[in-house]
Amino acid sequence: MSTPSVRRGGGDGPRRPAPWRIATFNIRHGLGRDGRVDLARTARAIAALRADAVGLQEVDVAYGPRSGHEDQASRLAELLGWEVAFGAALDLPPLQPDGPRRRYGVALLTPHALTDPEMHALCGHPGAPARHEPRGVLHAQVTRGGGDALDLLVTHLDNDLPRHRTAEVLGILRWAEGITGPAVLLGDLNAAPHRPELAPLAAAGWREAADELRGPGRGLRELPVLSALTGSPARPTHPARVPVRRIDSLWVRGAVDVLDLATGPLTDSDHRPVVATLRARTTLHEHGPGPEPRTVWDLD
Repeated sequence: MSTPSVRRGGGDGPRRPAPWRIATFNIRHGLGRDGRVDLARTARAIAALRADAVGLQEVDVAYGPRSGHEDQASRLAELLGWEVAFGAALDLPPLQPDGPRRRYGVALLTPHALTDPEMHALCGHPGAPARHEPRGVLHAQVTRGGGDALDLLVTHLDNDLPRHRTAEVLGILRWAEGITGPAVLLGDLNAAPHRPELAPLAAAGWREAADELRGPGRGLRELPVLSALTGSPARPTHPARVPVRRIDSLWVRGAVDVLDLATGPLTDSDHRPVVATLRARTTLHEHGPGPEPRTVWDLD
């Protein structure tokens, strides 16, 4: 893991603690339905979520021609005026000897202070065929101006085999053992929350946000048509134009309550964002003036 590169700008003063708005959004490297990569458009979609933190999947950093070799994590942070941490799941050699490494993975964006980001590799199932790409989980803590903090984990699980997703979930649980306060896991899990490969999350005390609001349930309530008719918070997220699969989700653990959950509108990505409103039952941390926003953490 490399030493993070840091850039700083101006900051906000303290504010009263309020419910958290936490979102997950697979941005498909900014590629829109018009076939163009437009990060300004992606940044507008992120800003419209009005979130305290947004976990992103499918983020390119100097990855290649498809995204103009751009550092998308840093560019989105610049457009929003937020802090960002990027974690590479895929890390390839440069196209040119003196060029940057080609990386692709997940990111965490926030207008608040972002500290201690760590990217952890997640192993696949040793008995299954090799994955198409490696996977990982990005962990960081976000602290608002009033001192209240929340641990966030951003991930993107395997899109092919349930056995790999099971192994990756078990890896996340191992990494999360050291988190003592309230925590949120968010991402494109490539599986509906009731699928067997995600069962270890519930067994370890993680609660899926929609289930927290409606009570645990399965079967008919998971059908996309019924969720839309009944106003269920369990709305499908993929494919974005006519969603039929609920594969983007948020899970909470510890002293945190789910107050609301919303699936976002159609954007130019092939996924719809999901936003949870949460209240963490925690004591504020004592500290002096916090770090200013516009910090970029770049993790190998």
